[in-house]
Amino acid sequence: MAALQQGKRLNVKNWPVNTGLGRLVIWIAIVIILIVVDILLYYYKSIGPEVFTGILIAVVTVAPFIYQGFVAVPILSIEVPRSEIQEYSAGEGKKDVEEDNRKPVLAIPSMLIIAMSPSSLKPVLVTIPPPCTCQGQPQARQEIGYLRLRVKNRGLVAAKDCVFQVKIIEWPCPEGCHAPSNEYHDWLDVTWADLEKSITVRPNDVRYAIIALMPLDVNKRACLPVPWHGVNRCGCKEIIAWIARREVFVGGCRPQDGLVPGEYKIGVQVTCKNGKSGRKLLKLRIADNWHDTDIY
Repeated sequence: MAALQQGKRLNVKNWPVNTGLGRLVIWIAIVIILIVVDILLYYYKSIGPEVFTGILIAVVTVAPFIYQGFVAVPILSIEVPRSEIQEYSAGEGKKDVEEDNRKPVLAIPSMLIIAMSPSSLKPVLVTIPPPCTCQGQPQARQEIGYLRLRVKNRGLVAAKDCVFQVKIIEWPCPEGCHAPSNEYHDWLDVTWADLEKSITVRPNDVRYAIIALMPLDVNKRACLPVPWHGVNRCGCKEIIAWIARREVFVGGCRPQDGLVPGEYKIGVQVTCKNGKSGRKLLKLRIADNWHDTDIY
């Protein structure tokens, strides 16, 4: 469980380069140091006036380019949200509780939203009609569970036109029987929590990307337009969850986006018009029940 909490805190050793403020301080310090050293060398006659002027012009000329490439850039981090509870001894105060947003209650436009257990650590969404239903299927109420990750911009400028991308590195099913399909060998876009295709992440802003969704009702097997035959041919279990592609919310769940029970190794990244996050490797565990389904 310790590994799940690492994304919650900044690495102190790397703090100066992991935040926009830290980079700004480094940039200012370097510029001041270079100018002071140049002045001291000239004052003690170690360099002549031509060299002194040349160094000063070089610093003033190069500094803005370093600022644009090192300071004025978005710094995006991907985190696994977790509930963190710190208990104090008697007389020291109350419990400090941070809300768990890994499995949240989400609102989907043009659907009737009914919040289920909003205070739980793994809340779910009930929609009418639910995703992954076929035409003519009764529009009954259905609980949908979601897994999502958190993106934070620690830089000084906004990250523009950002998409969240997922690729699968390891499948629980053998080669030739992959669910999702082999198209997930490449980076594919998933959906932001507000169902936008791309978003702007402003400085110190926190946004969420949906990674997977799972119908939770007793009758939770979604209606597929094309049957998936991997159960008999590959020895895999049935598809019970889906990667959260936009196509899932617009056109219904597709077999090529389906997830079977098992453990997946995935890579995630955020790609923006003016920058990108580092790639993060995670494990996605799809279980027969929502309680054991997780990302870590």
